[in-house]
Amino acid sequence: MPDGFTPRTPVSSHHPGPPRFVHVGEPIRDPIFVLAADTTGLGVEVEIEHGGRDGLAPRLPDLRLDPEPYGADAFEWSVVSAPPGSDGDVLSFATPTTPIPRYDTGMDHVAEFEADAPGRYLLGLDAPDGTHELTVHAFPEPDDTPRPRLELDAEFDPVTERFRIESNAALAPSGEARCGDLRVEFLADDRDPLPGDGIEIGDDGLSATVPLDALGEDVCRVHAAAYDGRRASVGDSIELRPDGDVTLPNRPPGWLDDAVLYQIFPRSWAGERGATTFETLIDGDPETGARGVDYLADLGVDVVWLTPVVPAASAETERAGGGPHGYDTLDYFDVAPDLAPDGMDPLDAYVEFVDACHEQGIRVCFDLVASHAGFRIDEFTGTIGESAGSESLGGEDPLRVLRWDEGARTFDWWDRAAVRRYAPDGTVLEEAPRPTGFADLRSMPNWNYEHVAAREFMLGVADFWSRVVGVDGFRCDVAFGVQHSVWREVREVVRANDAEFFTLDETIPNDPAFSENQFDVHFDTTGLTYTAQDLVRRLSPRREPATSGTDRRGEPDPSALVEAVLDRRDRGHPDHALFLNSVENHDEHRLLSLAAVDPLDPDHDDVTDEEWDRAARLQRACFAACVTLPGIPTVYYGAERAISRYGTGRWAGEEDGRGVTSGGNVDPDADVRPGGRQRAFMNWERYDAAHLAFYRRLIDRYHDLDALHADAALRTLPVESDHEVAFFVREASASTGVSGPEAVLVALNFEADPVSVDLPPGVESSDLLGRSGGEGATVTLDTVGVFALDGPIDGTPIVERTVE
Repeated sequence: MPDGFTPRTPVSSHHPGPPRFVHVGEPIRDPIFVLAADTTGLGVEVEIEHGGRDGLAPRLPDLRLDPEPYGADAFEWSVVSAPPGSDGDVLSFATPTTPIPRYDTGMDHVAEFEADAPGRYLLGLDAPDGTHELTVHAFPEPDDTPRPRLELDAEFDPVTERFRIESNAALAPSGEARCGDLRVEFLADDRDPLPGDGIEIGDDGLSATVPLDALGEDVCRVHAAAYDGRRASVGDSIELRPDGDVTLPNRPPGWLDDAVLYQIFPRSWAGERGATTFETLIDGDPETGARGVDYLADLGVDVVWLTPVVPAASAETERAGGGPHGYDTLDYFDVAPDLAPDGMDPLDAYVEFVDACHEQGIRVCFDLVASHAGFRIDEFTGTIGESAGSESLGGEDPLRVLRWDEGARTFDWWDRAAVRRYAPDGTVLEEAPRPTGFADLRSMPNWNYEHVAAREFMLGVADFWSRVVGVDGFRCDVAFGVQHSVWREVREVVRANDAEFFTLDETIPNDPAFSENQFDVHFDTTGLTYTAQDLVRRLSPRREPATSGTDRRGEPDPSALVEAVLDRRDRGHPDHALFLNSVENHDEHRLLSLAAVDPLDPDHDDVTDEEWDRAARLQRACFAACVTLPGIPTVYYGAERAISRYGTGRWAGEEDGRGVTSGGNVDPDADVRPGGRQRAFMNWERYDAAHLAFYRRLIDRYHDLDALHADAALRTLPVESDHEVAFFVREASASTGVSGPEAVLVALNFEADPVSVDLPPGVESSDLLGRSGGEGATVTLDTVGVFALDGPIDGTPIVERTVE
């Protein structure tokens, strides 16, 4: 624990927070398993409920660094009122949701809720500081249709002294609901003096007004959700102030609109095993040729995300399964010692890195793993009463827990099932109540956020890194494995410390529920990432297609990239939600590898120069899509240097058993495997200079052109061609000064050679990227072109031929 650190929070009472919107039959609850369930020897099958973990919990106005458990009677929930048709039995605690029962701690501090009738419920929470009430609005049972969207805004009229709130509610593009069916529910926040009847709903059912004198002398919050007769949108919030000002707390920081993110697997940065420290990351290393923060600045990076840098079991294990990934945390308040230069305190070394990035105008994203930890973390090992076997969880004699210490202070901090865990031969590996884990692995036990002290601990972690250390954002690993209510509390803490702090979720598939006062930026793995990967597979120069069974979308054409981005709205994400435009990361295959190397037969030496060049061209086209489509352009380290071709993987040779099946075949889904480059060592000496120059040039022009930024609108444009090309239009808002043209036509070419394109009237033929040229309205398009619009487009682009 850090010396002298006292965690703090902006919360002033135990009130459970903002009102909730739900559907009848869609419960607020926390399923016992997240990704997988180990049912060995139990004779049952478990269906995993994905992405819906939540609970109603008391807030904590005082945070302790090392929290003691709360008494069983510290918090008690009740139903104050329910709508007609409800029997009022809507609260529960630690409900078993699978054939494997959850261990019940008996505390009942965090409630589960399931509406049995539409309408308003009022719940009561008795806490040490009094009784608090929470409103829950239940819409009718939903259909399986796309959600509508909602994005609040408001203006104050000083003449009438009233706020007018606009919901900007919109139907899902592919939904069957009609505009006349759309209405909005507005709720006052139960923590504020504004009464519910102080919100006057407009005749259109989509807007509301609030008189200034209804606020009293306090800031008051209004929450709303749209309903189209079938499904409800995710909620949004707005703050109304007694001086007439309006704030939108559920918006991403403005600096993200034109940000470029760069992800680093830190222990691969120096280019050699065991050579990376924060000194390397700051100043580089002349012995390996590594560059430091100056390299990121030269590339045009605005925010750098390092995968976990805290002490972790994988970082201390020789040949850890996924390499030294760091996602099995052993200490949430420190930095791994192997990343510190000799003689330097690890945390001090990390702070120097953060400061060095800030000096270059680069923000730092900290990888927070709040869903699970490493088995050897003190807070977990302290709950083991008696054990046998080795300390390791691997090998022939793995650690067996003979007895748990159920009286340990942190025993209930861990999610547990009320059954034993068995080996295939029937040996008892862990006695009941055994912990669950990430993918139900024993090595990474899951946190239990139904225990209030565990929530308190993690809020202290969020406060430490955002306030004391001063990082600028969190990337939250397996965000769907943590209750939504926890992320709401984390957001409150970090935004109180830094109003421009950003939060990035790993939710797979992307889930609009995480946009509701939780996260600013979202993964889009099953959307844009997988679409790009499958497009590259289809166009790959590889002689034999991959047979790994990882194809996900069939055979998309380039326009599918545009559709993948448009699908974000159709899934119900509000218009302000941002996404990583990423085609690879540490968990996914490198795009260049997918295009050039069969993962089942990864012989890099057998790939010809022509095949590598064609694969690199495909990668550049995909990155151009990431830059020119709405979202945050993202570079996974080494992509800009063609790391798949010139880098060295972490697989250590024939004696390295990782990524190889018992039959001697390559496991294409292993993070470290023969031929794998997902976590490869950075290639500093050998690289593709023209490829790197493409990345630099595109990032540089991206910063200059507002029409390409994340908040610029997107619309499709048909094309008359059977070539592998895509066209679309981006439009910046004209409400403020715009850098560059207000609207542009973007052209992407995935062919093996440049193509000739006839641009329609209304499109200027001068390429704003300076990479395409021609005469009149005919241009030669290499990989990507951006052309200003000087009026309405009259017609469609026509691709005439491939230029040899």
